[in-house]
Formats: sequence, C-alpha cells, structure tokens
Amino acid sequence: METGRALRESSRAVAGWRAWVVRETPAGLRLGSVLHDLVWPHGRAVVAECRLHEDPFAEAVAAHPVPGIPCRCGFHAARDAVDALSYARGRDEAGTVCRIVGEVTLWGHVLETEAGWRASHAYPARLYVPDPSLAAALSGYGVPLSWSERDALSSRELRTAL
Repeated sequence: METGRALRESSRAVAGWRAWVVRETPAGLRLGSVLHDLVWPHGRAVVAECRLHEDPFAEAVAAHPVPGIPCRCGFHAARDAVDALSYARGRDEAGTVCRIVGEVTLWGHVLETEAGWRASHAYPARLYVPDPSLAAALSGYGVPLSWSERDALSSRELRTAL
C-alpha cells in the first residue's frame, strides 16, 4: 500500500485501514500480507523488518530504523477504508481463500505519511469479512468481526469489494 511521503515520526499508537489475504495454513485460516510472504499470528503483534536488501533492483540504503524514511519498509495503513480497497483485489497465491479489509492498530516506531502511516508493530483491530463462517474461522485473532449488512461500513464501495 503506497501511503506517500513521510511527514513526521512518533511513538504513539494509531489506527488505520489495510487489506489482508486470508490463507489456508496447517494451523487453519490466517491473515497474510497481500504483498509479502508473511502470515499474521493469533494473539501477538507482527514486527516489521526492512527487506530492501532482498530486492536485486533496489538501490542500497544505509541501516535505518524500521520503518525507514529512505525506503518503504514497515506495516502500512491508510487513513481511509476506500484507500485500502485497491489491495482488496489482486493476484493471489495458492492457498489464498479471499481478501478482506479491516482496521489495524500500529505502534512502536510510527511514520505518519501523506495518506496514512507506516509502523514497526501491527495487529488487526477489526475485520470485515464476507460471511459468518469466515468470521468464525478468524475468531482466533480476538478482534471484532463484522459480516452482516447491519455491521457493514457505510462506504458502498467497501461493501461491494467484499
């Protein structure tokens, strides 16, 4: 998710929007990154690492805190649910059940950006899923799960994407 240039650094927790893939794993359905090979565990934060050195086409950057200003590392979240929608669809790897959008809490080292945030730590805060059976499968995250029209977001575009 591209959130624009960094505006300021902080250590305060923030809430934003992001998309996840829902993946089949040996332990059951789990949230995963839409861009990287990362499965989000139940009950504990994911911690970001800079992986710019793994990109053979990227320019080298000096060691830096994660998230880094010179690169785009860190967990990304948009300010607006509609901005996260561009990641609710895309090419999925084997084992992908679907993509969902939700709210995420970011903390640790936080960069506020033009359209959202990037942070060193993240955990889902609320998930919007297409049906109750998927909500039950993702209940291990211990966060509110919404699937009914009554619980749906007010954005018509978000309900359509899900």
